[in-house]
Amino acid sequence: MDKYILFAGRRVPIHMNYPVFRFDDDSGPSYYHPEKSLDQNRLMQMALLRPTLMNYSFRGRLQRTAEQLFSVPREEVDQLGEIIWQIALHHDVTMNAQDTYNVLCTRGLSTHFCVNYDGALYQYMDPYHVAWATGDNNGHSLAIDMNNPVFPELQADDPANGLRDIYQGKVNGSIKTMLGYTEAQYETIIALLKAFVTPIEVPNEAPWTPLPLVRDSCFPPISENGDVINCLLRDSINFHGFLGHYHCSSNKWDPGPAFDWLRVLSGIKGERNSLPMLIGEPDERRNMAECGGALLEELFNRYYQSVETSNGGWYPVGANQAWHSGIHLTAETGTPVMSMMKGTIVAVRNVRSVDLGDPSFVLIRHERQEDTEDGEVTVYWYSLYMHLAPMYKPEQYQGIDWVSALLGVDIETPDTVLYNMVGDSESYIRGIPHTVDGRVKSKNYDEILEAFFKGDIILTNIQCKAGEVIGHIGKFTNKPEPYDDQPNQLHVEFFSAENLFARGSAHNEAWNIIEGDYSDSSLVRVKRLIKPIRDFVHAQTGRTPPLLKTSEIGGFYSMSEEDLLSQRRKDFRKAICYHRSEWSPQMNWTKTAVQTVGWQWESEASFGKWLVLWLPFQWMTKEVADALEFPDKHSFFTYHPIYLLEQLNRTYAGDITQTAEEASDDEIKDNASEMASRIEELVKLNKKLENHETLTPEEEARQMELYALMDDHMGDENGDIKTETKYDYINTSEFDSWEPGEWPVPKTVDLKKAF
Repeated sequence: MDKYILFAGRRVPIHMNYPVFRFDDDSGPSYYHPEKSLDQNRLMQMALLRPTLMNYSFRGRLQRTAEQLFSVPREEVDQLGEIIWQIALHHDVTMNAQDTYNVLCTRGLSTHFCVNYDGALYQYMDPYHVAWATGDNNGHSLAIDMNNPVFPELQADDPANGLRDIYQGKVNGSIKTMLGYTEAQYETIIALLKAFVTPIEVPNEAPWTPLPLVRDSCFPPISENGDVINCLLRDSINFHGFLGHYHCSSNKWDPGPAFDWLRVLSGIKGERNSLPMLIGEPDERRNMAECGGALLEELFNRYYQSVETSNGGWYPVGANQAWHSGIHLTAETGTPVMSMMKGTIVAVRNVRSVDLGDPSFVLIRHERQEDTEDGEVTVYWYSLYMHLAPMYKPEQYQGIDWVSALLGVDIETPDTVLYNMVGDSESYIRGIPHTVDGRVKSKNYDEILEAFFKGDIILTNIQCKAGEVIGHIGKFTNKPEPYDDQPNQLHVEFFSAENLFARGSAHNEAWNIIEGDYSDSSLVRVKRLIKPIRDFVHAQTGRTPPLLKTSEIGGFYSMSEEDLLSQRRKDFRKAICYHRSEWSPQMNWTKTAVQTVGWQWESEASFGKWLVLWLPFQWMTKEVADALEFPDKHSFFTYHPIYLLEQLNRTYAGDITQTAEEASDDEIKDNASEMASRIEELVKLNKKLENHETLTPEEEARQMELYALMDDHMGDENGDIKTETKYDYINTSEFDSWEPGEWPVPKTVDLKKAF
């Protein structure tokens, strides 16, 4: 075990890039032995207020001393996991973790951990004992300090100077400006939280998770609107998950508006999936990781509306009543296209534009391990990004990682090819594209380079991340027209050889499994898909057409929410369909023509002309299919891309609309009054000790009780929300509408203008 922390005396692995200093090996300060960690002056200050030198207490019946920690039986370990159901985050207003410890000791306070500015993790005490940091929540929480001087005027003295930006936002009704947290701190806090919620294998014992209740609800406090709540919670004590000091006390604001809750959430849950591109007005362009709850639902609805009001890019019944495995998204020229999930880019094509638009594409394979009766198997599925803008100038492929991974960073157009963007469409050789294998280590670089600029399909084996830019939106239309007049459209789809949800949620209301279509015709004949559209057309016109026009299909998808049949349109989003891919040369287009000539096409000649125009888009060649081990008939299960992302996103904040409620104004006032009363009472008792008076047994017990409920984290009022300073508000419109928990993090403040 490389690095570890302690939980009830047991080692908990932690996977991080920075050092760990623990109380048990004298590498870091210890609340159990402050005489080893404090200088004499600070030790005397601590002893004056806490003669026992004990700034912690016990959790209910768990009464073992520090010396007994390393013999805690499994039964008590499990009890501890049932007692701690929240992790409270603080900022320390000091320069480093040692200063944090010094201040807390002399104030009669404590925390379990501190994340230093440089990413180093300090464990001051074991979670077996109660730290005094979060008031009434102390008994059920684990306390973590995030090292941060906080105040902008201290930036020059901060050892992390240059690693922190400045942020502003509202917490508990007050606008606060503060230094942010370093990249190293985010890495460490994510690693620490993951350590608490990850099952641990133990020889001769059942696996155990340090904090199982936090694992089951590992979210920050989310409001009804999907935001991270920025004030006192109505019932913070019973909140399950990780939260801030300000959620527990109305006069506190740590860890402050700079803390990026959703980034930490994403880090705990794993790499977030991504929308294929960002659409809408500039201030509306958010990705899934940037919002939750109602905001996320609103985001998905915007994409559904964009798809369903487009011209022909619907799922699964497209224009001409043909199978359409994906959707079309529209945006302005130059919009980046992103990988929806991490995976492996297995095929690419960079090709000139043709009469119908852009046949350039990227194909990504995704995988996951799945338990079955026969053991663990690997499940594969693919995402396709078609109609990408061609890349023939350096500024078009710079910043596209897969291009540099395939061709290197210094790319020069080979002399052996005249880039295919040059010339008119009639000079383009139509037909099934050539395929080149670029996967092998001994690949012919010149051949791959030529294939890239020539327009061949290239087989690849390049890793990519979710949200990674893989190209830019190109153009597509269903009919020939000048290229510049064609709309910007991205075709995106998910498909798999096996039903991804056959052993899971496909059996409940999350999905509608459509019976398979084993025909080699592109025409949709499945009753469950055609009947709802015919019913809509009949309700509008009184007709029941044998074959559906594109305009009639479009009317079905774009019907208003008030229409009685609108639920059927939503059911289409849930459809898992099985049919032959429209990208396959095995599709029998002659059969399609026989069925539709006279309806969609005026003549067989007009259909033949369209078919010739379509041929450059048929990328699923025999070479590609063999290399990727596709089914012989090129038939696949298909899924609505946005709906699939929505369902998979339910392992993140998107699956919950609310985890907590905000406190009312009266509750906030009562909380502030109670906290002030406790501090006042404790100050009176401590004054007696400072004057060398003896406390009665009752007063000693009360002092201990008050400390166990303490959350006055600072040595003065700097940490209180009531403090008003020159940096409490900066008069700039950048922050007018921003609230903590929103995404992206607000822009940094210009110090020269601020002060």
